[in-house]
Amino acid sequence: MINICPHTMQCKMLPLAKRQQIRLYGTMSAKLKEGLEHTRAMRYQQAADAYREVLRQNPEHADAMHFLGLALWNITQDPQEPLKLIRKSMQLAPDQPQMHHNLASVLGSLDQMDEAIKHYRRAIELKPAYAEAFFNLGGIYKFRPDDPLIAEMQTIYAGNNCSNSDQEYLCFALSKAMNDTAKYHEAFHFALEASRLRSGVFKAEIQQNAVNEAIASLNRSNLARNTSRGDLSEAPVFIIGMPRSGTTLVETILSRHPDIFAAGELPMIGSVSEQMRQWAVHNLAYKGTDYGYLLQMPDEHFNSAARACMGMVNQRAKEQKFIRFTDKMPQNAYKLAQISMLFPNARIIHVRRHPLDTCISCFFQRFRTGHEYSYRLQWLGRYYRHYSAIMDHWKQTISLPILEVSYEDIVQNPEANARKLIEFSGLDWSNSCLEPQKSDRAVMTASRWQVRQPIYKTSLERWKRYQPWLQPLIDALGGMEWINDQAPT
Repeated sequence: MINICPHTMQCKMLPLAKRQQIRLYGTMSAKLKEGLEHTRAMRYQQAADAYREVLRQNPEHADAMHFLGLALWNITQDPQEPLKLIRKSMQLAPDQPQMHHNLASVLGSLDQMDEAIKHYRRAIELKPAYAEAFFNLGGIYKFRPDDPLIAEMQTIYAGNNCSNSDQEYLCFALSKAMNDTAKYHEAFHFALEASRLRSGVFKAEIQQNAVNEAIASLNRSNLARNTSRGDLSEAPVFIIGMPRSGTTLVETILSRHPDIFAAGELPMIGSVSEQMRQWAVHNLAYKGTDYGYLLQMPDEHFNSAARACMGMVNQRAKEQKFIRFTDKMPQNAYKLAQISMLFPNARIIHVRRHPLDTCISCFFQRFRTGHEYSYRLQWLGRYYRHYSAIMDHWKQTISLPILEVSYEDIVQNPEANARKLIEFSGLDWSNSCLEPQKSDRAVMTASRWQVRQPIYKTSLERWKRYQPWLQPLIDALGGMEWINDQAPT
């Protein structure tokens, strides 16, 4: 997801005029706060309802208008109405740096990079120590060795007057800048410091227990017991793999086909899985983790959950007609048993990349939420081993067709792999799939800049630039022998 700055979360964060505006409309300030709390929790529909209530009382409330646009953008990924609202809010409040930042985030996901960079720069002009703006600018911008932005960031960082959050943003931004300018020791230093500043703990034992439960309780026999439940549509294509493994590139290639709707990272499988698990807890006294309940659930639950998932896809697609749709949520790698029960005719595309390249790319990336394992090299290694173990299990147990592709092979042989992807999807070839950079879809992930470029090879063997500092990761993965066995050939 793109990073949006909720600049009105607390009144003290606003300039005086804004604080007066919120106090002036007393009851609406509570409703605005409610909307912002929903935004922070990513409950975008509830947030939109709250902002609309504010606007019913005051149609020119710039903050409510701005955040309504952002909420609608996250709900629909259709830019027309969100951009109209955001731009109008900025006419009412033209010098709010956070508004320029948020507009830039939306524009960047739409491949309007020049305008996005302009607004990030304007946000920094209005707020020179705007660490989050520096960070998000770095996501769509290649730093040069003599770039004055690097000096500005270093000055702010050296001043040591930032909050921990701002220091973290600056360290991630500086690690990107140092990597761009081939100063790899400094890049790794800032990545380590950024990760140290990140809060959160990865509970590897919980995930290990879940993987163990899947291996112990789910086998080919009991997973194939009933293949008529769920939705029998052949439309779903699930793209899975580790984050930063090339899943966005694969989705973008497929999105260029006229009969494929690229739905992005849908939360639907995780959501319906958790709802079913909770039902099992309350109605079947289930006490396990993510998998054991599956064999106890009545078929109707899978049928209704599959209908809900298809409804979500159709809502996001709006008027677009499609024969196939893609769901690119990487964490669905842990949900293939659920997917096989919800959509027994689905297709799975598993994207692999060299383990060290994958992990280094994760380590340098500031994920928004849900990737606590990426904060430490040792945690990354353990998480990758869990992911590898569950994928090995699924290959032996589920009946869904799985196509394995490697990032390395795609960037070196793009046409052959694009044709393989389309053939696996059961569709006729389209030459447009050879130019994924021309996709006009919204890209909400950290790969939004990369997928707009022609396919390139510069990320291959990136880990070798950082090899002197990777021993904790190598040890957690199980050593170079295991890593080499896992690396795509």
